Amino acid sequence: MSSPDLAPARGAETDSDARPRVTSDDPSVPDAWSGGTSALTPPAADGLGLSRELSVDLNVHLCRIGRIDALPAVQSPLPSTTGPPSHTAEPPTPPTTSTPATTELQTATASRSGPLNFSPEDERSLLEWYIDTINHAFPVFPYAPSDGAGVEVVSSCSRDLVQTLVVIAAKLSGFVSTSFDSSELNAHIDQILSSVSLQEDIAGDTPTLDQFRKFCLLAFYEFHQFPGQQAWTRIGKLTRLAHWTGLDQLDRLHEIVPPWTILSKDRLEEWRLVWWCIYALDSYASVSTGMPYEIDEGLINTALPQGLPTEQNREFYLPYRQDGLLHLAQKLLSDSPRQTLGLEIHIISITVLRHAGRALRLHVLGRQDDCAKVVADTERRISEVRLALPGNLFNPRRNAFANESAAAHHFRLVTAMHLHMAQMLMTLINCRRLSEERAWLLKWQQVLEICQDVAAIAKQWNSSFFLSVDPAVSIIAFIALIFLDLHLKFNSDTAAAEIGDDLRTEIEHCETVLLLFLEQFAKSWTMPRLLILSFKSFKESLNGPVGYQQIRAVFLHFQSPLHPRWLQFLTSNALHAENCQ
Repeated sequence: MSSPDLAPARGAETDSDARPRVTSDDPSVPDAWSGGTSALTPPAADGLGLSRELSVDLNVHLCRIGRIDALPAVQSPLPSTTGPPSHTAEPPTPPTTSTPATTELQTATASRSGPLNFSPEDERSLLEWYIDTINHAFPVFPYAPSDGAGVEVVSSCSRDLVQTLVVIAAKLSGFVSTSFDSSELNAHIDQILSSVSLQEDIAGDTPTLDQFRKFCLLAFYEFHQFPGQQAWTRIGKLTRLAHWTGLDQLDRLHEIVPPWTILSKDRLEEWRLVWWCIYALDSYASVSTGMPYEIDEGLINTALPQGLPTEQNREFYLPYRQDGLLHLAQKLLSDSPRQTLGLEIHIISITVLRHAGRALRLHVLGRQDDCAKVVADTERRISEVRLALPGNLFNPRRNAFANESAAAHHFRLVTAMHLHMAQMLMTLINCRRLSEERAWLLKWQQVLEICQDVAAIAKQWNSSFFLSVDPAVSIIAFIALIFLDLHLKFNSDTAAAEIGDDLRTEIEHCETVLLLFLEQFAKSWTMPRLLILSFKSFKESLNGPVGYQQIRAVFLHFQSPLHPRWLQFLTSNALHAENCQ
């Protein structure tokens, strides 16, 4: 990330969409994750290259997610295009006032910061790298059908978008240039994030497809690299802009509303990709922080992305009723070749995760009468969808006999982790609800089971693919680490017979694997670094053994994986006081 001296002072003027700023080493400035009120002081990031200069307000440095993956034994799951995307069928600008927000969007960066100097060869190489890696984690572009076709996919995109892609690719790939240094690259990215503004009261031109792609990419990057309130706000504004444009009802617009009616099938699919990327961002940001969703998944009339190209003219939509997910999964699997289903199944897994997040939020609000039925219904839906999906979806190993590629294997693993996370949230709700110790202990055991399932996936991870998948899975690993450590320190007369040396060794091994998993992501992204600091601080500050009441206190304070109040509680005196009661 950019060094502190490159960011303006806290009092400096910035856009409302400016990314969170790294603070100074002044002791009066709040520490990372603390919000200025927590007693948490993260330890040094051993071996992570994270200096104590990384000091960011808790409310400014948390959270994100967005990606679309694949299924077993498939090639890359993104839709294909036979050539460069056509820009001749862009919906014309509707007549509006004379203050188009998109004029600002197009010119802000150019007026405040000139482009960095990349040779044509370097630019081409970086674009190919982007398509081969980041676009698999967050596919705002269709699948490139052959090696070297990445440049063709973006060849007719706007110059502004191409320059943004190149700069982001240079940062994440560790590109070294003789014409600029890393501080200049960091400053340029900071300038882009600070200058691109999304107007809430937009009354001008409809943003183009390339502008939406750029907005999505910046939201994705900021969400992972500079997590916090401003990153969440950018996602919220992007979601409202998508609704304003009509991306949530693309297929209705394509049928009856000129000029959307003239879009080709391939062009319409490119717009769909953008919408579902926004859907993923809204889902992850809201589930991880316990905030309400901007998107109502029951009110979407945009077909699911179609994955790999197929001769079939098939369109599937998220159901209005939540219990319709099972029928959708069954219809997808019966009507379509399995190797084309990566994106659709992934959207279903994200939607299941949204349902679990909604149930958790309802329970946290204290609506116990409503919550019991919602929890039971959500648990049934998760079980049904899991059983309806292909049997090898949850297999941590690559399906070599089915010729599953390594890339498709990791895409599938991310989808499986989402479903594990949905189950985890439901189990945590039950641990909050149950007060009878023996009934609670059964759910506490299920927490361990799910944590071990997440660790089993991490054990099979190939470090070559950490930039090709959404780093938001690091949040899932973080939650598993917290509860594995609690299991390791848990001591109860009821559970004493169940805890032995073999189980202790296995839990310690799972912790090690998940921590190494996070460290791989932390080489490129800020969020995993902060999660590692938070976990290490929690682990060192909580001395075992811990009892039933103390574990219960953790559950009662749990609101979402990255909710500030829960993170602060993990290292607060209140947690330690529970053990003395």
